Amino acid sequence: MRTRLARILVLGWTGAVLAAPAAAQTRTLDVVGFIPGPATTVHVHDSIAYVSDGPTLRLVDVSDPDAPAVRGSYTFPQNIYRVRVADSIAYAAVDFYGLGILDVADPDAPAFLGSFQTAGQALGVTTSGTVGLVVNLMTGLEVVDLSDEAAPALVQTLETPGYQWGVAGAGSQLLVADQPSGVYLFDVSDPAAPVEQSVYVTEQPAQSVVLGDGDRAYVAYARSGDLEILDLADPAAPQLAGSYRPARSGGRLQHVAVEGFTLVVPVGEDGIEVVDVSDPAAPALAAAY
Repeated sequence: MRTRLARILVLGWTGAVLAAPAAAQTRTLDVVGFIPGPATTVHVHDSIAYVSDGPTLRLVDVSDPDAPAVRGSYTFPQNIYRVRVADSIAYAAVDFYGLGILDVADPDAPAFLGSFQTAGQALGVTTSGTVGLVVNLMTGLEVVDLSDEAAPALVQTLETPGYQWGVAGAGSQLLVADQPSGVYLFDVSDPAAPVEQSVYVTEQPAQSVVLGDGDRAYVAYARSGDLEILDLADPAAPQLAGSYRPARSGGRLQHVAVEGFTLVVPVGEDGIEVVDVSDPAAPALAAAY
């Protein structure tokens, strides 16, 4: 489930950021720096890259991409699968250990605040205000009160029929990737009592889901390497707006990153692709490395 990289490349692209897919091929990617060492997850927040491999989380200052600088680190008891940072707090989904919480106000000295033991293997985490939403393979989505980070407490558990592999959220909207049934949409206006809005039934097991701009979600399928773009304008009836299959097929497509209407798609041993999805019905390869 995790993609191992020999190192993290810090990339920049040259050429205009184009809205028209037809012109997207003018962009190129150049390496401007790299962070040495193995990595399985990367999360960037306020010019700090939170890089994990196994149980260790490293904080790397990338404000100067030509010279990334490792600041501090923290090692959890088990492997880290996802990291979410809100303000100066980092939340990590840590295997069977559960939810690990760190104070990262000082990147040179991340400090342990507390933890929450999930019922099963914690694979993903996001937050909504003072509530954490953690997916694990045994019980599903666990809603955790984080008002006191030193003593997080379970509010309730929301189960879906299969295994929950990923979670994404922004504002009052929450999405959960469940295998094999599909992508579940929840309204978390009241985080203590999420309301299920709908289910987008997938034809293959969804590996992960990312929420983007313009009422869109992006669902990755590791088995086929496909990516689907969902229109969430009506949360009660999500619609398929388009799909993308990487131009290069090496490795498994497990996760994507989104910024506006641009996707960064890791394609295993074949590197990465930058995809223009301004027209979701016709995603266009903008650059590759």
